[in-house]
Amino acid sequence: VGRVMQVFLYDMWTVYREGIANMQTSDNASRIFLRFLSLVQELVRQRREPAYYADQLCITPKYLSQICRDVTNLPASEWITYYAAFELVSLLNDSSKSLTEISDLMNFTTISYFSRYVKKVLGKTPSEYRQK
Repeated sequence: VGRVMQVFLYDMWTVYREGIANMQTSDNASRIFLRFLSLVQELVRQRREPAYYADQLCITPKYLSQICRDVTNLPASEWITYYAAFELVSLLNDSSKSLTEISDLMNFTTISYFSRYVKKVLGKTPSEYRQK
């Protein structure tokens, strides 16, 4: 699973890199997209809702998703999920942290919600992922 996640994240980086290469930095949509990615990198442990990021950028969630689709052919929600998956994999690979600590670091309200989210994103529960 760890290797699959690495390949998956590498593929996402390839999409991201190609999108950035094709952007004109003077374009307003490109600037919004780059600010969005910066916010996601900084806040993905606390916030995983596209509406939150749209609000921070003073635009609508629909417009944010459209900008992301125009630049990379992926909606904002997928970018958030990819960054969250990266954080989850990093934290789950750190065996010094308990699942409860990771759940708290990722700002989940309950351990069961954390477990369901990890299963949805990584395809395995946190315990299954750690057992590999």
